[in-house]
Amino acid sequence: MKANTGMKIKAYRGDCIGIIIQATTWTGTIIKVNKKSIRVHLDGIEAKYGKRVTYKGSMDQEVRYTFWKTTSDGREIYKSESRIYGIIEL
Repeated sequence: MKANTGMKIKAYRGDCIGIIIQATTWTGTIIKVNKKSIRVHLDGIEAKYGKRVTYKGSMDQEVRYTFWKTTSDGREIYKSESRIYGIIEL
């Protein structure tokens, strides 16, 4: 497992609407590591529509990300429930 307590992370979720990409990025810190999940305290959010930033602010949310898979190049991917808060690659 690459996840460690205190590690800074970025979670990402994006959708393609025609030729424009709508993306949301969350920033936070890992506060708890379990065998198949991590708990993250999210403290920032940035939403983009194309290249234009539509929202940038702070938040105070604790989210659980579950282990999804390990890629062929060794990255671990975690996802939130229903991918509401995106995915994390470590």
